[in-house]
Amino acid sequence: MKTLLIVALIVTGALAVGQGRNMQSYTSLDSDGDGKVTQVEFENMQQSKMIKQAEAGKMMRNVANAPQFSDIDTNSDGNIDKDEFQTHQVKQQAKNRKNKSRGQGRNR
Repeated sequence: MKTLLIVALIVTGALAVGQGRNMQSYTSLDSDGDGKVTQVEFENMQQSKMIKQAEAGKMMRNVANAPQFSDIDTNSDGNIDKDEFQTHQVKQQAKNRKNKSRGQGRNR
């Protein structure tokens, strides 16, 4: 029970941090609200985000490193469910923290 609580807090915290960094929320990806994200929904959201950034004059960094649908659809069923999405978000947050700490260490 204690482990489950800790995992829930980590996931919730990671998702909250992600929202502050313009990461997509699951509900924004699930455009038809059916509880699963198809590859079409995923690609439409990525394209929409890129268009909005371009219109705002923002540089599109790391476009080539953007996650692919198959990176998140870990069970390869053709849909991203909420658990797969949350697992991916947690991994991305850990990767971002690791990269950030490496960058800070080099500047000192």
